[in-house]
Amino acid sequence: MQVVLFEDQFVGDLRPVSLTRAGFKITMGALDLVSAFQRMDLSLSYLVRPYLDPATALEVKNEPVTDSEVLFVNANTVPRIADLKKLLKACAKKERFCVVCDQRVAASYFPEIKVKLENLNPENITAFLQEDDPPRVELSLSLVTRPYEIVKYNMEIIGENLEHLADNYQQVQEGVYVGRNVKLAKFVSYDTSEGPVIIDDNSRVDDFALLIGPVYIGRNSKVNEHSAIKDCCSIGNTVKIGGEVEASVVESFSNKQHHGFLGHAYLGSWINIGAGTSNSDLKNTYGKVNVVYRGTKESTGMQFLGCIIGDYSKTAINTSIFTGKYIGVCSMVYGYATTNVASFTNWGQSLGSVTKYNLQAALTTQKRMFARRKIEQTPAHVELLKEVYRLTEDEHGPYPDKPIEF
Repeated sequence: MQVVLFEDQFVGDLRPVSLTRAGFKITMGALDLVSAFQRMDLSLSYLVRPYLDPATALEVKNEPVTDSEVLFVNANTVPRIADLKKLLKACAKKERFCVVCDQRVAASYFPEIKVKLENLNPENITAFLQEDDPPRVELSLSLVTRPYEIVKYNMEIIGENLEHLADNYQQVQEGVYVGRNVKLAKFVSYDTSEGPVIIDDNSRVDDFALLIGPVYIGRNSKVNEHSAIKDCCSIGNTVKIGGEVEASVVESFSNKQHHGFLGHAYLGSWINIGAGTSNSDLKNTYGKVNVVYRGTKESTGMQFLGCIIGDYSKTAINTSIFTGKYIGVCSMVYGYATTNVASFTNWGQSLGSVTKYNLQAALTTQKRMFARRKIEQTPAHVELLKEVYRLTEDEHGPYPDKPIEF
């Protein structure tokens, strides 16, 4: 059987997270959908927005669909291992079915089909998957519909996901599992009473760090001395993490090395959090957190919610981010972020200045960041940022295109 991960017409609702990454590359519970299915040794194909295709192909191989038995899975499906295993078990009956969540197709199984992905796109995929009016089955799949739900689902699933993954690692003490070539300093404290701690290959934890499970530390990452990484953290590959981090997702190649609090937050890739930066994740009234999404106020139903930050953004030292704020792609944040921050902006509103973050400056910064990690900036990377700059004109368009001035 072959699995096809597909984006539908609603994937844009995860903006700014989905501006630069495919829906199936969003991490929750230590996994994204790609890594979850790869751990099950399944051949993967995918259907993604056309402008994301070249950059996505640099990270994920899009296998041609050669099998007549095909399972389509929505890219926004929460990567809960137990749910995915139930989905695969349902396929074992070799009978056509479809799973619908809130009027969106979550999965659609074809025991026998000939399909050409080049004829499909996010706009027509839903109709294609239901055109034969397939039988619907009830399975406990969930779809992410808003960016803040990434934080919610990460907390819900990380404990059980890590329990499923633990057998692939070496247990070095009760509830602590490590991959290959992991370096653990002598004076590290662990609390696994609420869930395991997994530290993946080639990573390092320095002295006086505190890890409170469930916590996952990705490959080639570093946990700095005197850090507190606790209570449902998914830390990606090649990340430097420090300070106090709670119930947060940090995607690969991002850095939050220094003191400061990050709580109930999502950080994309290639982000740098300046020393002393902190976010609030609780209202002073202890009420449910509201967010402003595309100009409309929404209740999240969550008492704890920090910030959502898109890929490539940075914060200056001692930046303060208020509860439930979104920061777009490729932005520089200074001072106080009391409101959402647009993509491609130098945001110093509290200091008296907001300007456009010039596209060429963003591309130059990207190239320098990549070089530090020995990664080549390809035409696909460049064209992706150019397209995202165009797509976010509605956000940064009003601001002057000049260097920030205080």
